[in-house]
Amino acid sequence: MRTLFFILFSFYSALSAQYVSTFYSSASFQIDDAMVQDKHGNLYGSHYMGSRVYKITPNGTASIFSSGYNTPNGLAFNSRDELYIVDNIGNRIYKVDTAGNRIDTIVVGNPSGIIKSIDSDTMIITQYTGHRVRKLAPDGTVLPPMFAGYPLSGPVGLCYGADSTLYVGNFTDRKIFKVDSGRLIYIARVPGFSSTSLGFITHANGFLYGTAFQSHQIYKIDPNFQDSVILLSGSTVGNNNGPVSSARFNGPNGILASRGGDSLFISDFNTGDIRLISGLLTNIEDRSFQDAIQFYPNPVEEILYIQLNQEKRINFYIYDQLGKIVREGSFTSKGSQQISLDGLPSSMYFLEWRSGEERVIKKLIKK
Repeated sequence: MRTLFFILFSFYSALSAQYVSTFYSSASFQIDDAMVQDKHGNLYGSHYMGSRVYKITPNGTASIFSSGYNTPNGLAFNSRDELYIVDNIGNRIYKVDTAGNRIDTIVVGNPSGIIKSIDSDTMIITQYTGHRVRKLAPDGTVLPPMFAGYPLSGPVGLCYGADSTLYVGNFTDRKIFKVDSGRLIYIARVPGFSSTSLGFITHANGFLYGTAFQSHQIYKIDPNFQDSVILLSGSTVGNNNGPVSSARFNGPNGILASRGGDSLFISDFNTGDIRLISGLLTNIEDRSFQDAIQFYPNPVEEILYIQLNQEKRINFYIYDQLGKIVREGSFTSKGSQQISLDGLPSSMYFLEWRSGEERVIKKLIKK
């Protein structure tokens, strides 16, 4: 794996039609967790805080597909269009037919996520408690764990990349791993404070996408570089639609790429709404703000040197890993500047630049 050491995540202004809208909203039929699409384009979603799985047709008609669950969570179809429904606290995985009727019940402790294997009807499941990834055979046999314990920490999200690589996301510490030759290889950690969790993950157009639950944000991850994480959309809690740079979410949890890869479905846990980010394939990122600022060295001992290539006011903030601002200030003139880090403990920090609505955040290592 190539390592992109400097950039942790960056927020760019969009020059295209990337837009957030509300795809589905209902006070009666709420979807707050995992989602999956069938081959006909119907969308299915779990109501974790309820007891049902709902079906939404391509024309937007919603109905109860299957009910009577404790905490419905992960969802996955097999090749016969039978749906597996993970019941997290219920300690069960159910298989239902195309009409939503139960045809099998499998006892599994605290299952959370599920995905069909690439080349068979064997399912791959995560177990939140016990921190396991294991396989579920088509006949309902629960196979021994593929992985158990560290570095897994409350695993939930599962997705496949374009090259059939399996990715696993930890809910509790927000770390994402790829499965490679029987090993878990660290890819990235989605930013967030200690109370922030990683909901689900999905893949589209060579990138991974994940939801930061308590920080109400959506992140884009390049799996070819270590710790290459871009803040795609979201800031403070809200329900605002609009351009990705200004839209807000309310506890984003489930995330699913559309079949064409141009859109992302996102379930807001706190409202039960499904939001839609469209225009992924037409996005053009404005890198001029990022390229206007260079800093070195990294890792740094006491003095961080800044080179500004534009004549504009830049505010800077340095955060510790708990989100506390430990340095802040501003620059207004083009050229070389300095920031003193004298007195800061050796650790990892986040360096943020702001100018109007533009924002860039990078990882900084203090020796």
